[in-house]
Amino acid sequence: MGLTLKRHARFAARAPRGARSTRAALLLPDDREIFVYIRNMSNGGFMAIANEELTVGTWLGADIPGRGIVRAQVRWFESGMLGAQFETPLGLQPVA
Repeated sequence: MGLTLKRHARFAARAPRGARSTRAALLLPDDREIFVYIRNMSNGGFMAIANEELTVGTWLGADIPGRGIVRAQVRWFESGMLGAQFETPLGLQPVA
């Protein structure tokens, strides 16, 4: 017997993420460069650990290994972790 939900899910399923532990540079609007560790990434964005607080809504350049600098917007920041959404999806291969 399969499992079923008796109600609809509150959130849509999100795209698969690939686990990472990659050091990357973020180029901020004031021309500063900070380094973060990317924990996971999908076609639409990434989650990273940062030592500096970033404001939600900030546009930045993310130096993504193998992709170069891509524009992204900070979507959330909490306790040294941040989530950013790419301006244009990267077109990564699906995670196996």
